[in-house]
Amino acid sequence: MILTIPYQTFEIGNIHLTPFQLDRYGKTIARLAYKDSALEFHDVSILSPPLTILDYNSDTSRLRLDLSDHYNFQVKINTLHEYLISTFFIHQETLLNRVDVPYEEIRRLFYFLLDGCTLSLFIYPTVIVKKENGIHCRVCDLKKGDVIRCVIRIQGISQIINKDELRLRLHHSIPSIWFIAASTLIPPQTLGSSSIILHPPTSQSYAQSFAQSIMKYPI
Repeated sequence: MILTIPYQTFEIGNIHLTPFQLDRYGKTIARLAYKDSALEFHDVSILSPPLTILDYNSDTSRLRLDLSDHYNFQVKINTLHEYLISTFFIHQETLLNRVDVPYEEIRRLFYFLLDGCTLSLFIYPTVIVKKENGIHCRVCDLKKGDVIRCVIRIQGISQIINKDELRLRLHHSIPSIWFIAASTLIPPQTLGSSSIILHPPTSQSYAQSFAQSIMKYPI
């Protein structure tokens, strides 16, 4: 099971970063933890608001989502980025074995998830998307304009050596993803007679089960 923080209650001040170390796969990663007065998480797992899909590239596994209607969520993700830059700048001797790296150069080291109002997540095409009434599809079946909700699990900051240059990225996964509403971008007359239009989950039982499981999800 994985404990999840709804984005509304997610607080940047509760995030803690550890020094780099090798994980069991041989990857160099600085782990993130989330600690408040009552709970301690060994990663940062955030439950997103309903987000509209811009596109999905199966070749790169990149899912791009539109945050323009969710200003508070956008601000929190951006604030997380700024927190990480500041932390690496202040503790660069411990984290980077350097003492002379300017603030803006540290910013350039990062591959961030957020670019303006666009959130980029990396998720394999075959990952299962949960729908209403126990129906499932795969991530590669999602269309532009579909609305989804997901758990963004950030384990830490990983190092990437690219042409002898160090880069940093948010090491993340998507342990759970839900289909909320079908795209309204396709005109009805372009759909074949055998096509099925999927509607947002509205049943009371689905809403209750979703609410009950909002803080815990199976990996």
